[in-house]
Amino acid sequence: MSNYYGVVRTNYFHVKDVEQFRALMAKTAGDEDGIELWDDRKDENGNQMFGFGVYGCISGILNDDGEYDENSYDRFIDELVECVADDDAILIFEAGHEKLCYVGGGVTIITSKGVEYINLEDTARSKVRDLLGNERWDTKCSY
Repeated sequence: MSNYYGVVRTNYFHVKDVEQFRALMAKTAGDEDGIELWDDRKDENGNQMFGFGVYGCISGILNDDGEYDENSYDRFIDELVECVADDDAILIFEAGHEKLCYVGGGVTIITSKGVEYINLEDTARSKVRDLLGNERWDTKCSY
């Protein structure tokens, strides 16, 4: 059996409430390593910006028992929606592989208005169909 090796990294973004965001990140963890939080950036107006990343995956928010449950990651995303500044977005880029069976990736786009996920494999298939002018074109990307 193979292991999945992933990496997660965000853009730099603004938050509505710095303390609320820091509290969220303090109760969120990765599956292999701790989440690294970067707060060393300021925009051109001197406003605080944040970014984060982790080797592996984001597990989500620990529950009251210090454990993860099936909704831990969804709660994390929901709370990020509440944290992100109204005129900004958090882009959570994820990529990983399991030996050479597959390479996967995508981006979760989070704004104060909602969340959308873009899958790299689906986006590539769609682009090839457009380029070829063949809506039925398909291929196998995982083995």
